[in-house]
Amino acid sequence: MNTFKKQFGIPDSEPVEFLNIPLDSDIELFIDPFLIANNRGHKTFNDIYIQLKSFFERLNRDFIVTNDRMHGLEYLDKLHEPNEYHLGYSASNKGAAISDTRAETIFDALRNNRFARGGVSLTNEAHNVLLLVTGIGQDIMSDTIANVCRNIFADFTYRQCLKHGIATAAYQRDYFNATTKIWELQEFNLPSYMGKPIILLPQKIISSTRSYVNHYNYFVAHNCIAKDILNGNITTTQNGNFVKTLSDGTRIAIIKRIYKAYRKLKGDLIDFVIKYKGSLEDFLDYAKEHYPAVDFSGIY
Repeated sequence: MNTFKKQFGIPDSEPVEFLNIPLDSDIELFIDPFLIANNRGHKTFNDIYIQLKSFFERLNRDFIVTNDRMHGLEYLDKLHEPNEYHLGYSASNKGAAISDTRAETIFDALRNNRFARGGVSLTNEAHNVLLLVTGIGQDIMSDTIANVCRNIFADFTYRQCLKHGIATAAYQRDYFNATTKIWELQEFNLPSYMGKPIILLPQKIISSTRSYVNHYNYFVAHNCIAKDILNGNITTTQNGNFVKTLSDGTRIAIIKRIYKAYRKLKGDLIDFVIKYKGSLEDFLDYAKEHYPAVDFSGIY
């Protein structure tokens, strides 16, 4: 496999900050908004977070809440397939994620979400959009971040090229300006392969396929519903199946059964968010410890 490090003479044993992408194909990994939100102490990641939030704020406020579909689709029209990153599903497996209807998919998904169309600020944050909005999965969110924050990733790439002595050339690319809140075209110095530009990504914000819907369901089952059952705040005919009494009289919740009985589909997770105040913030903290970035040892 011809990787970025191999192509540009960086020894395999040399540690790098960037994801060592294949250059003749894509690797099935994704930019993860949870990892971005949980690494805001790093300036680059905080800049990404702020830019994403600015993008979703304007999308929700100006187009989703007002149901201005025509201008909303124009706003989303720059979300093209970000081929410079060599990330995501292979060309034969991308399907709707790279189709011409991407803008319609994102607009309609947000418009159908109770929080987004009601102007609730939770859907101004990319990780909450990924978790709560049906129709926006890991592939679409990753590509959205790649397009919106292309300037930040291009600057990161240029710094890596300076560090490793890699030649660059000027390429014009679109990105979302968080200050002006419009898409702008800018020239960036980028490395290239076979005449096409390359943009690198920090390893710390990359994950593999990951179902945050299942993770959040399990988190709520363990930290919220189980406590309600043990405290008698939830009573059903099945409660006996959810609680085990130990020989010393201690009652413990059987989390797997609670999870199976109470888990919700993505579109209904809003019910948990409303009922269990603070569960999203607590889940974000939980995710920081339990769902880290990819361990890249052995991937190549």
